[in-house]
Amino acid sequence: MSPSGFQTSAGDPPTPGPELNDPGLARDRTALAWTRSALNMAASGTLIARAGFAAHLDALGVATAIAMATMALLTWRHGQTIYRARGLAGTFPHQQPGALGALTAATLLTAAVAIVVTIAI
Repeated sequence: MSPSGFQTSAGDPPTPGPELNDPGLARDRTALAWTRSALNMAASGTLIARAGFAAHLDALGVATAIAMATMALLTWRHGQTIYRARGLAGTFPHQQPGALGALTAATLLTAAVAIVVTIAI
């Protein structure tokens, strides 16, 4: 590969290497979106757990903190896995119905727990 990032061979026009074959950096944007989701879960979990502790619902606060930390970690790891897989394979699968379904379920669970804690306070 040449220093400019293009693969060249004798007589062939330069073609982009795998790292340049992603116009718009969709791979990076996808990884950042999963990271933002994980940070959102961590922040929401912290606020929900804090509200639980403030309402003297220590068991709920601890359970929420553990659950949200686990979901945030799993979400972040999934985004990193997608990032690496797309970089190695050079393919860009557009649909992730299982992962998006899990993220939707985690978001709904977070909202339900937040409502329960709010009512309990």
